[in-house]
Order: sequence, then structure tokens, then C-alpha cells
Amino acid sequence: MRSYLRGFGIIGTAILLSTVSTVTHACFMRAPQPVQVWLDHINVDIQDQVAVKTYRCGFRNPNGRAIVGGTCYMELEPGTQVNNMSVLVDGKEMQAEILDVEKANQVFQEIVKKGGSPALLEYYGNQLIQTKIPRVEAGKTVMVKLTYTTVLKKRGDLIRLQMLNTNPKALMQPLKEASVTVNIRSTEPIKNIYSPTHEVKLVEKKDWDISVEWKQKNYLPKHPFVLYYQTTPDEVGASLIAHREPGEPGYFMMMLSPTQGQGVGKLTDENILPKDVVFCVDTSGSMLQQQKMEQSRDALKYCINHLRPGDRFNIIDFSTTARHFHQHGLIEFNEESKQKALAYADAMTARGATAIEEALLLSLKHLEKDVSLRNQRLKMIVFSTDGLPTVGERDASKLLKTISEKNSQHVRLFVFGEGYDVNTKLLDFLALDHRGEADYILPDEDLTKKISQFFDRVGSPVMTDVSIDFVDAGVTDVYPRHVKDIFKGEQLLIYGRYTGSGSKTVRVTGTINGAKVTQSYQLEFPRKSADDKNSFVPRLWAGQKVDYLIAQIRNSGQAKPDQELVDEITLLAKQHGIVTPYTSFLMADDTITEQSPMPLLGVYRRKLGQKIQEELEYQPFKRSTGGSGQQEKVIDAQSSSRDRHAAGKSGNAARYYEQAEREMKKFNKKGSALQAIRYIGNRTFYKSKEMFWNESLYDPHLHQDLKTIEVGSTEYFELLKQDQRLAKYFSLGNVILQIDQRWYQVAEKSRS
Repeated sequence: MRSYLRGFGIIGTAILLSTVSTVTHACFMRAPQPVQVWLDHINVDIQDQVAVKTYRCGFRNPNGRAIVGGTCYMELEPGTQVNNMSVLVDGKEMQAEILDVEKANQVFQEIVKKGGSPALLEYYGNQLIQTKIPRVEAGKTVMVKLTYTTVLKKRGDLIRLQMLNTNPKALMQPLKEASVTVNIRSTEPIKNIYSPTHEVKLVEKKDWDISVEWKQKNYLPKHPFVLYYQTTPDEVGASLIAHREPGEPGYFMMMLSPTQGQGVGKLTDENILPKDVVFCVDTSGSMLQQQKMEQSRDALKYCINHLRPGDRFNIIDFSTTARHFHQHGLIEFNEESKQKALAYADAMTARGATAIEEALLLSLKHLEKDVSLRNQRLKMIVFSTDGLPTVGERDASKLLKTISEKNSQHVRLFVFGEGYDVNTKLLDFLALDHRGEADYILPDEDLTKKISQFFDRVGSPVMTDVSIDFVDAGVTDVYPRHVKDIFKGEQLLIYGRYTGSGSKTVRVTGTINGAKVTQSYQLEFPRKSADDKNSFVPRLWAGQKVDYLIAQIRNSGQAKPDQELVDEITLLAKQHGIVTPYTSFLMADDTITEQSPMPLLGVYRRKLGQKIQEELEYQPFKRSTGGSGQQEKVIDAQSSSRDRHAAGKSGNAARYYEQAEREMKKFNKKGSALQAIRYIGNRTFYKSKEMFWNESLYDPHLHQDLKTIEVGSTEYFELLKQDQRLAKYFSLGNVILQIDQRWYQVAEKSRS
């Protein structure tokens, strides 16, 4: 029977097992099927940077008869100091030994030399905890529990927590269940809680304490779990995460966040800026379909019930004409006005056409008054519609121009499109031009839930009209171009590039409780990154820039898109692995996928230009007949907007895998995005038809002089010795990549 080398990892450990019959060499497996990492649950309790980590992992033997056992290696981040460690296997305490980085690397080298999977090199350069698992009975699951105490490191003013590491991605082995719970106890306000890898949920505890939670079933790991947080007494906390390669401008992500936790009320309730809000609600005849009118009423009533003392509001409902709840402009929110507004919402009925222009102009008119109070109140329109304008101005570009000219008070415009019969580009630009957001609710989604979640988020503004001065850091290419407001419990993320280095002053100016305030921060811009821990930042910056360039093309109104912008979008999208509606063919066309964006020639350029041109064309302003083309555009607008917005707003680089996966499904490609694209550090790799992983800038026509290295050879390990970071790229197996300005082909023996 052939001997297979298998690595089994969890979000904090790499587990390598052998069968009972081959205990002489740990990690070798002789079994019809390998042991599966079945369950993975992590709990971390943190107080004053001291973390108690507990891993509970279930290992399942799926074989009918074979009994599996052997040596278990669990990974530790290099430099981790461990105290009070215990390892339990099915409740029985086992002896464990910590291998330093040098000894651990010898283990990995031995694995690869004996024909094992290079996937395990994903863990190269880390320490290992070594223990024994005597036996896993056929069909049974063994629970392994690891507990240890360690001191978390502070990077600048941020505390960083990482659970090394996921299953080797090459094994494509999903976990039945996975979860992470991090309990943070603090005597100071907590700010800038942030994970670049997972969509986490924050649960406020007593005082400043916060619980960070994540869980998922049938989870295919793509990244190790990473969490950052900051403690500071400042009203708005500022932190900076940067990545810089030698000799190049750096990339940064700046986080601005008000205080988190139940204790926030003590600091910020009196500093919440009151708001003027107009709810602009579509009540045209089409709202009778699919209970949209009932959902719209419920959503409006939710928002009314969650206004704050000091807020003012009005309701504009529109069909063939626009009507208002309060004739004389905005009304103070109190118990009496609330009850009258709720009754007005209950009485709204669906009928007639769709007068979008009149409704928006009337909404702006109500918000034009009290110019002297502009800096003391946040003005916003919450606009929802399920259709196209059929009364008044129907041309999208003219309508956008009219609204922009009339919005002299810088009113924010938040837009919700319902169903498939909407002009997504009109709604996108209403939000973009007026510092708001656009979202789309499909027929099978709950409008009430979507709008209530939105209003919970923006209902409590802390700082408005935010501007940022980076003083002397040499900052360029900052996105978003127009900084928005900061709301209670929310985070504002700013991306950019820089050429300066060292501790630099960053000034944040905005309005807090009606008064203009400037806060100065000293933030560190590194000359060179010491490691790859922040290498996700360039991809997030590129995603923001791609969105900005696409908006420039759309806004230009040109019949043919500017070729320089097309080329720049293509370069960024291919290099950083960013899938957009305009470059989705990168996931669909194998011949394109293998090409480099440099130079942009022939079919590559033509295809992208054609795709962008198709996306730029406005659809006719008429009711859709339910055609799949219109539905696809709305779904694309919804998912692309949400994914890229979420990636930029949360800093979650994992969102780009989700975009790629969705595009694969559109082109009937089965499987995980991990089978087509990999993000490792700040590099992107695409799978070729020859089953090699090609680095994004590789061009087979330009880079024909490849130096071939055999996996497991002396030269292979010599390269690893010179630069341990290469191990993560080598973990792909057959890979083509650039090392020190030269292109290499790393191939397994049968392929070299």
C-alpha cells in the first residue's frame, strides 16, 4: 500500500499524524482515508495583554477498520512565550514538548524530502508543540484540548492576536464546525477592533469589555484568524497598519473608531450629533407586489421608533406625485410626533406611477432650512424605490445633475433599490455623489431587516464632516477620496500609499456635538516591513482604487472608455486578484488567466474594453419584463457593491475570495475559489491549464527563461534557508514565481 504524507491543521495548529503501524516516522499515513480535522473551537480570554488560549479540536478516523495514531505537531508563532501549557487527549493529560524554529524546520524538510506534500511548508518558520496521540479507533473522533498562557505583542498602539494556522490549503479539507471566541477585558475604552481575515461579531459586555465571535459550519479555511484591537481614552481612536517592500512606496490602512462597549454611554451619549432625516418612500403601484408595501411600512416604523431625542424628521411618500407627513418642514422627534408618524406610515397605500425627481427635490427642500445649524446637525435622506422614474425627469444623467445642483446643504443620500426593476447605475451614483451608500434588496430578501440594520448603524453620528491631514508622511493615492462620517460603534478605514517613514503627525478634523474639533495622532510609517503580517493591505488598497477608477469611467459619460483607465484597472485587478463585473472573465477564460496584464495587447485589451463598455451603457428607462439580463445586473450590483464595500469598510481581505467564488459559479465553474486563485502575502497566484500556480505578473511570452527547481532538492532548501518567506509560496507545490528579479519554475519531480 502506498504511503501518503498528510498534514492536518486547525485555526491555531498544524496536526501531523501517523498510523499505529508506522510510528517510526511521524507524519506518515498508511490508511485508505486520512484522518479528518472534524471540529475546531478556539476560546481566548485576554486581560492586560495576557491571553489564555484554549483549542478544542476533533480528529475523526473515517476508515472502516484501520486504527490511526502517532505523533501530533501543533503550530506556534515564532517567539511565542508559553506558560502553563497542558494537552489533553480525550480528557487524559499527555506530555508535550516545544520544538524551536530550527528543529521545527528540520521536521518540515524531512517531510518534503520523503515525498510528503509541500503544502505543509505553509507552516515553515514556526515553532511546534509535539505530543503523542496513541490511537484513533476506526469511525471514532478523538478530542484534543490544548491550553496555554502567553503575552500578546503590541505593534505600535495595536495589540495583535493570531491563531496559527489553517489547514494546508492544498488539502482542500473543510471543517464540519469551526468557531472563535475572544473575550477582551479592559480598564480603558476599546477601539479599532478589526479582523482582516474573518467577518466577526462584536458583543458588548460589562463596562468596556468586548466579546469577539465568529463561527461557521462546513468551513474551508483560507486564512489564519487574525484580530487587532486598541485601548485608548481618546474620544476617537486612530491606528495605522502598513506594509512596505524595500525600495518601494508603502501601503497603509488607517482606522478611526469611536469607543466600543456598554460603557460607551458614559462617554458619548452627550456627544452624539443630532440629525435631520427625511424618509423618502416609494408608494407606486408596483409596491403592491410581493408584500413590498407591508415591508416598507415596517421598515419606516422601525426607523421612526429608533430616532433619538433632539432629532428632527419628515416623511415623503411618492407615487405619481410626492406627499409629505409634516407640511411645514422638519418636526421635532418626541412621543407625540412619533405616534402621528407611525399612524401616517400605517395609512400609506401603493398606487400610481414613480415621481423620483419630485420626491428627492421635496426631500432636499425640507432639509435646506436652518443653514446656520449645518455643523450642528447631520442631514440625511433615506430613499427607497422599486422602480424607474416614470414621472418628471427620466434621463439618469440629467436627474443626477439636478439633484447635485439642489443639494447645497451637503445632505447625505442613502439609497435602497428593491427588486429587479431598478436602474442600478442611477441609484449607485445618487449615493456616490452625495456621500451615502447604496444597497439592493432582492425579491426573496427582507427589506425591513436590511433597513433596520442600516439605521442601527447610522442612527448615532459621533463625528461628521471628517477631513484628514497626513502632514509630512508623503501620502498619495488615498481612498475613499471623500471621507465620510463616523457613527457610534462603527469604524472608518482610509487606504493610501506613502513615501515618508518614521513617526508622523496625522490630524483628524471633524464636527463633534456641533463644535469643530481637531485631534492629532502620532502614527508610525515603517521604512520597511519586518515580516508579511500586514501584506493584506496592498490588496485592500487596490480594491478601493479599482472602484474609484470604475466610477471615473462611468462618470465621464464617454461613448468609449478612456484606454489609460482601462489599462490601469486591468493591471490592478490581475496583479492583486480583484474580481469586478468588468474583469470577471479573468475567472472564466483560461487563456486570459495565463496572460500578464503587461503589456496590454490584443484580445486581452479588447475583451476588457468591450466588457467595460457593456457595463457603462444605461438600460432603457422602462419597466423590466423580468428578463434575466436585468436581473443579473441588479444581482451583480448588489453583490459587488456589498463585497467590495464590506472589504473596504471592514478591511476584510477574505471578501475577495468570495467575489472570485461567485464569478466562478456564474461561468459554471464548480468548486472553491481556492482551486483557481490564491492570495499569499501581497502576491496573487492563478492556476494554469498546465496545473501550475502562476504568479499574477508572469507572462509566458515575456518570461521564457525560467530557472527550474525541483521540489525537495538541495537548491530548493537553499532558497528556503536564504528567505523563509518563500516557504508559503512553495507550499503551492508546482509554482512559477519571481525571486530577486528572476523567474523560477518550482516543480515536483515528475513535472520538472
